[in-house]
Order: sequence, then structure tokens, then C-alpha cells
Amino acid sequence: MNHSTTTPTKSEQARLDAIHAMPCLCCEIEGVSQPSRTEAHHLCDRGSRKLSGGHASTIPLCGFHHRGEPLPGLSADDMLFDYGPSLALHKRTFVVTYGDERALLERVNARLLRLEQT
Repeated sequence: MNHSTTTPTKSEQARLDAIHAMPCLCCEIEGVSQPSRTEAHHLCDRGSRKLSGGHASTIPLCGFHHRGEPLPGLSADDMLFDYGPSLALHKRTFVVTYGDERALLERVNARLLRLEQT
């Protein structure tokens, strides 16, 4: 998988800033307190961010839902029970629970559009 990064354009950086300011989609769906800061998850199709839309194809996820990073003192299983599935650790269950990444991207894009219009 190609995880190389490119320097974001001004508009891409504005999107990334907006993504980082949003709550984790999964924590919001679960109705739980977000365990860590919001990160921008880049969708990756066919092993490349570039083919997926780069910085324009990002969704807000906390460290656990994004990378499977548990809180100190908790196991991944504890986190799964308390917070729901992680994209990194439980991809199939994540998709069944929250929808596929493209559906989540559509949801985020609609939210960003509403924010731009206010």
C-alpha cells in the first residue's frame, strides 16, 4: 500500500483542517465519548491514495477507529466492546457497522458542504 504523502494545496489543507475539527464519525454513531483526537483517514483504493482522491477523500476518525490504537490500560477487545470496531483491526465488522468508506465519505462531504453554506 502506498502511504506516501503529498503537500496539500490550500483547499486540501482547508479540508484537512475541517476534518480534524470534526468528531470521529464512529464515536458519534456509537454515542460514545471520543477516546483520542480526530485524525484524517485517507481512503485508499487499489493500494494508492492518488487513485482514491488524495486529500479530498478523507474522513474523520479517532486513533482507535482509524489505527486501532487502544487507550492505555485497555486491550483492543476492551476497545471493541466499549467503542465498536476499528477500521484497522476489524475492517469487515467496521463496514457492516458503519458503512463502507465511500458511504462515510459521502456523509462527510455533505456535512462539509452544509458547513460551507452557513
